[in-house]
Amino acid sequence: MVKPIPIIITSGILVLVGFAITAYQSQITSENFVNEQKSLSGGTQMTITKAMDLNHNRKGVYGIQVTDLKNDDNVKVIVIDPNGNSIITKSVTTSPIQEIFKISNSGNYTLQIENQGQREIQILGFIGYYPEGIESDDTSGFIVPIVLIIGLSGLAVGMMYLIKNRVKPQS
Repeated sequence: MVKPIPIIITSGILVLVGFAITAYQSQITSENFVNEQKSLSGGTQMTITKAMDLNHNRKGVYGIQVTDLKNDDNVKVIVIDPNGNSIITKSVTTSPIQEIFKISNSGNYTLQIENQGQREIQILGFIGYYPEGIESDDTSGFIVPIVLIIGLSGLAVGMMYLIKNRVKPQS
């Protein structure tokens, strides 16, 4: 005879572990990035600034996404280091884009996005640390859904056994 209570408890623990890992990954990601979404009319710009420490990570990353980017749009991206030097200057021809840059000094790094076109555009931009140990993030990104599926399946099976045992016909 199968005992449903241990199945339900074990499955519940797996589900809680899966949710905890997901919440932890989300928090780590949000701490490492600063993002902003904004509508930019022609001739305007937006800036996003992130304090970055050379001892924390030596790689930074920025990215932007332009909603409905057209061929005649003219969007320029500049990444500025703490000394005020422009380390990346790029015209945006595709959306989304993401690039890694070297953190050479500790301080504020600025992502400046300029709409040099005529029409208003919607832009999402972010800047922050490039995730370290990306391989382990990829692995946990694969494992977490499996843990959740196994946990939820176990809960379903345990509940079915529990209901089956409670509704046994009396002889």
